[in-house]
Amino acid sequence: MRTGVFAGSFYPITKGHVDAIEQAARLVDKLFVVVGINAAKQYAIPLEARLGMLKKSIAHIPNAEAVSYEGMMTDFCKSVGATVMIKSIRNATDLQSVIDLSDVNKQYWDGDTVFVVGAKEYRHISSSLVRELAQLGQDISPYVPSCCLDEIKKYTTR
Repeated sequence: MRTGVFAGSFYPITKGHVDAIEQAARLVDKLFVVVGINAAKQYAIPLEARLGMLKKSIAHIPNAEAVSYEGMMTDFCKSVGATVMIKSIRNATDLQSVIDLSDVNKQYWDGDTVFVVGAKEYRHISSSLVRELAQLGQDISPYVPSCCLDEIKKYTTR
């Protein structure tokens, strides 16, 4: 069985994330979708809420399981026997950061990093864009899963 990991902060989850997770799930038998915990960062949306929204957003993907993890993602990969870490790329900036991350991960884990390209209609969407639009009182419904819209607005709207 081929096990993969797709990790992110999902702060908040976007339609682009869901699209990339759907692509990633087609590449493996089991996909762990991991809300990474960075203790050095402050999030306006608590971990439990981000994980809950992630679970709702990917409930339709039968081989995907949403979990949270604090620590180096390569350690999580080893703990679940993952052979592949799947990263989404929206643009050239994403590509460079994912390549850099892949190089570092190789020092700690012998798995492969695979890239999926975000769907054209979602490439402009980022979590930071969603947060900024919400804080400005703008409509974020085109960018986030409808099942999470109200909860995301609760945490991001002034």
